[in-house]
Amino acid sequence: MKALSPESIVGEALESVYREVAAAIAAASRGALEPEQVVLVPAPAHTGCDLAFQCFKLARAWRQAPPAIAAEMATRLAAPEGDLLASAEAAGPYLNLRLDRDAVAARVLAATAAAGDEYGHSRRQQGEVVMMEYVSPNTNKPLHLGHLRNAVLGRAVIRLIAAQGARTYTSDIINDRGIHIAKSMVAYQRWGEGKTPQEAGIKGDHFVGRLYVRFSRALDDERRAWLERQGIDPSTLDERARKKVEERFQQASELMGEARDLLRRWEDEDPEVRALWRRMNRWVYDGFEETYRKLGITFDKHYYESEIYQGGKEIILEALEKGIFERAPNGAVVAPLSKHFKLQDKTVLRADGTGLYVTQDINLAAIKFRDFGLTRSIYCIGSEQDYYMKQLFAILKLLGFPWAEGLHHLSYGMVYLPEGKMKSREGRVVDADDLIAGMSELAEEALRERHGELDDEERERRALAIALAAMTFHFLVVGRDTEIHFDPASSLAFEGKTGPYLQYATARVASILRKAGDWQPPVSPVLHDDLEWRLVFALLLFPTVVADAADSLDPSRLANHLVDLAQSFSTFYHDLPVLAAEEPLRASRLALVQAVGQTLKNGLRLLGIEPLEVM
Repeated sequence: MKALSPESIVGEALESVYREVAAAIAAASRGALEPEQVVLVPAPAHTGCDLAFQCFKLARAWRQAPPAIAAEMATRLAAPEGDLLASAEAAGPYLNLRLDRDAVAARVLAATAAAGDEYGHSRRQQGEVVMMEYVSPNTNKPLHLGHLRNAVLGRAVIRLIAAQGARTYTSDIINDRGIHIAKSMVAYQRWGEGKTPQEAGIKGDHFVGRLYVRFSRALDDERRAWLERQGIDPSTLDERARKKVEERFQQASELMGEARDLLRRWEDEDPEVRALWRRMNRWVYDGFEETYRKLGITFDKHYYESEIYQGGKEIILEALEKGIFERAPNGAVVAPLSKHFKLQDKTVLRADGTGLYVTQDINLAAIKFRDFGLTRSIYCIGSEQDYYMKQLFAILKLLGFPWAEGLHHLSYGMVYLPEGKMKSREGRVVDADDLIAGMSELAEEALRERHGELDDEERERRALAIALAAMTFHFLVVGRDTEIHFDPASSLAFEGKTGPYLQYATARVASILRKAGDWQPPVSPVLHDDLEWRLVFALLLFPTVVADAADSLDPSRLANHLVDLAQSFSTFYHDLPVLAAEEPLRASRLALVQAVGQTLKNGLRLLGIEPLEVM
């Protein structure tokens, strides 16, 4: 948890606590500090205190060593004003503070109950308009494991930003044209037998993906035969020679010739080719939508490469005329990034006037800001594109777009499965559908052991929710730069740092409240035990943790806070009676349980995980 300062405070309860404590410290600082200059940090657990103030910054004004300052300030705060600060003590250069637990608990539980599903939200980013571009698949294959991490990360970040009051949109750029799409079309013409996915009994994106794999394997066979006829052994060649041989093969290949011809006909808007292209793309879109519905992923806007790939040239040529871009000796147009950003120069237009990926990305960035009036645009793209994204953002700044400062790359590491688990039907890539189905089966097995009385429909529904929670949380609990080796079985555990563990905690809360029957939350809760206080303090910090996760574009900060909250709740419930407690302690603890449940549910929803009332 980062330091608490006026800029970091979020939530009515924490704001009132911070304001009163900061005012007390400022009053004890001999006039050296104003309340808004006070920065607090959570105190280390071994101190038995709650907050701490570092006295280093007062050394110059007081002309004393920080430990002496801490000691004097502790004396000054022996009888603090207000009802929140209970005591203060010096610990070297730190001033450790204890809060009045009953007073803070009353504020926290009241704030949680009043805000309900909105607890943890704020209006800090009101006026911001933010778009998340994520997933962005190709239409020649199904969504795969990498898309899943992209999807759950992008969704969590945009939900966190929306929770701070920003107006948010989601989009993707669908790569629906090019030689890779032409390959799957050639495969359909050769081996598709005129069937539809429905006739073949295969989901549309998988149907097209298998055709693409069929083309690739046939091309491999053709390559081997060609190399044998040419008397070439690639293993004897260096990398440069292998590239030249591959170029020769690509030109000689019958299959690649068909694909290139089909792509040319597509660009010439041949009606027959365009009709087949639209038909096959529709099969893939329908398949994508089925997977998205299962994942709970939505988009406000789909952009299509086929509609924007020719754009951007006007922007580039105008920049060339203005001297922003330069003409290379070979005739290509180049962005001179090395002169301005310490990046390699980037070709933005080929010598023959045709565009590149960066050409259309320049165009799309401008379209998004124009169409939606954005203040920020976030690109959820894997870390292998880190350098390219730096170049793209630098180019847009070089072009003078005022919105270019609002571009962000939400980078993330690769994700792998242990060898031999859930291999894809489509080749070497792990399909998203296969992974979800496999994890749902594992979750169903666990539910059969725990709840054999469930009917098939309810067991399948819960199993899917648990499987998606396991996968989502596993992707989000680690920092997004971290490469993940995803073990489906361990992610489904009902103990430890897992999504199902958090779902189980929310279900346990719901069970306690159902058993409690009718009860009334107390006006002045009585909560004195350390285990109770750990929960209150975690609830107090929750809105600031959410804001911190949104600002840093890092959902792992929220995910780990939820784990800490759930673990503290488990210890509390195991060690202290709730339903069997005497009044008013029973009602106070039930109010605390209710607040914990509300906070867990709110946090899970922000991460894109469905809370469960019953496991």
